Amino acid sequence: MSRELTVRTMHRPGTTGLNGMPPAQSFLGLSPNLWRLAIVTGVAQFSISIWSWQFTIFLEEILQPWQIGLNVTIGLLVGILGYPVSGIVSDTIGRRRTMIVSFLPMSLGLFLLYLYPIWPFITLWYGILQFGWSFVLIISRAVPADEIAADGGADSARRFTMVLLPALLVDGLSPVLAGILLTANIDARTLLLLGGIGSTVALFATAGGLRESLSIEVQTRAREGRSVPIRELGADFWRLVGGMLAFSFTWNMAFYYLGNLCVGEWGIDPTTYGYTYSAFSLTSVLVMYSVSSLADRRRRGALLSAIAANTGIIWLLAIGRGLNLLLFINVVWAFPVMLWIGAERALIVQGVKDEHKGRALGTYQIIMSSTGILAGNVGAWIWTVTDSLRVLFMIAGILGFLSLVPLTIALRSVTVSQRED
Repeated sequence: MSRELTVRTMHRPGTTGLNGMPPAQSFLGLSPNLWRLAIVTGVAQFSISIWSWQFTIFLEEILQPWQIGLNVTIGLLVGILGYPVSGIVSDTIGRRRTMIVSFLPMSLGLFLLYLYPIWPFITLWYGILQFGWSFVLIISRAVPADEIAADGGADSARRFTMVLLPALLVDGLSPVLAGILLTANIDARTLLLLGGIGSTVALFATAGGLRESLSIEVQTRAREGRSVPIRELGADFWRLVGGMLAFSFTWNMAFYYLGNLCVGEWGIDPTTYGYTYSAFSLTSVLVMYSVSSLADRRRRGALLSAIAANTGIIWLLAIGRGLNLLLFINVVWAFPVMLWIGAERALIVQGVKDEHKGRALGTYQIIMSSTGILAGNVGAWIWTVTDSLRVLFMIAGILGFLSLVPLTIALRSVTVSQRED
């Protein structure tokens, strides 16, 4: 392993690390506590990835198509509700406690889905699960934000990205493991049981290993402030939101139907499609350190470049065909997605007060996810009218390039971080 991969967290003279302690030695850009968070998040990702890739296939055996659609929609709505709630709760009682609480509905929902997959209760179980999962998504971003604020903001994009390393590794391997189990005649329903066990393990791992990243002083200030501090999030936050809305809509309009495009008009069988998805996740693990370092140098330029590259890939999906090209796309796709994650999350919390960072992450996520409710239906309508997902992806590609205009305007007015060149 090269010497440059094991470094000490950069900090300015007079600053301190987590909860007032000196900055801890870091490995691959992460402190010991962020590695604990990364491992816990990886276990939590297993509890989702082991079954989610084939969940609608499982539901098709016991539900009508309209029931499947309603189930997914309710899960999305409940998850959207959980984003701001998790930000408010974690800002006031701390990240560790909130993370522990999040695994309770996750475990309960997964065990109930395994035991009683019966309509209409299955929709309730799925909603409970998604509510807990939304908390995990926000806390996995809030803890790095706390450490970044504590030590002066060094390598923020790298830390936001590298904390996902175990999760992406698990996300890449889980469909392969699940495929092996299904080939061995293990019931697909059993995958939900494995997910529930994984979520329970993550709960105890969080309670036993994760340290609190938000100081008591900051928690007290958060409790004294407003639940949704719209103005306190800052002008830069709202400029970023405005700039990303158009692309978020475009992305959600097409991305929901990626699997249908690949299995249908690309002619890829479902199992092979799962393997190509694994190729994306595993490539992300390999490139995330170097790509996130690029994002730290110029966050605004990195985000714009990532969005442009993702739009280009949407176009390539619209016109391409064949397994080799799909595999190539999934490998290459890892680069702009990792660039996108690091730059976007660093910009979200840049300049936001410590006691509002959790709420900033939750507010941003609910706004972007909400576009999916309308965008997904618009995409379905285009698919129905044209009878072609290729046409849908072509339209999404055109709109994606047009969305670069408001994003460019917004980013030009976002304050440049002192750590950018």
